[in-house]
Amino acid sequence: MYRRLFTGIIGQGKTGSFLTAMREARAHQEERGIRARTTIWGSMTGQANLAQIASDFNTLDELEKFTEMSSLDAAFAAVRRAVREQMVYHSAQVSIQRLSYHSEGLISSEDATAPRKFMRTLTGEVQPGRHREFTYSISLALEYQKQRGIEAVTSVWAAVTGATSGIAVVGEFDSLAELERFDELSQQDTEFARLRKGSRESMVFLTSQVQLMRNLL
Repeated sequence: MYRRLFTGIIGQGKTGSFLTAMREARAHQEERGIRARTTIWGSMTGQANLAQIASDFNTLDELEKFTEMSSLDAAFAAVRRAVREQMVYHSAQVSIQRLSYHSEGLISSEDATAPRKFMRTLTGEVQPGRHREFTYSISLALEYQKQRGIEAVTSVWAAVTGATSGIAVVGEFDSLAELERFDELSQQDTEFARLRKGSRESMVFLTSQVQLMRNLL
């Protein structure tokens, strides 16, 4: 599975028109047979009005069809331009990621990418030769977290564009209370802290950052 991330800043006072334009773009895409789950996330930390459009494709072929339609379909280009007109364009960035791990194991792509209400993303880079160690330590921490009743779905995405060692650990929660419980466990449970430390030790720590977002659409 592949994820196309379009990140940028919504213009002041344009959130409503931005979401309307996104609904039209999503409908246009679906009508033309492009299978992709598209979710809009708004930042709760960091840059104000930051938004992230996450489009998940089952295959690389589907992503390529989307890219081709963006270039050749004038109507789709116009619809997508209406989205970008609601944003501070110079701040926008596009990146492509590949799903490399999911906490629920082998499940359907629709279930794997079904969006929750809140998202916590840790981004950074894995040290060369330590990807397997990183994934193993992540799985241990997630199992510990699950045993203590933290309801969250976690996925790990590897960068296809940009730094090839780049990763994003995405935890999604159905409520803010569950996200707060996760934070409490991280701060107060020494064993959980030890397990999570194993993941971070496999990363180039100086590059890592955490971002909290909420589902807008």
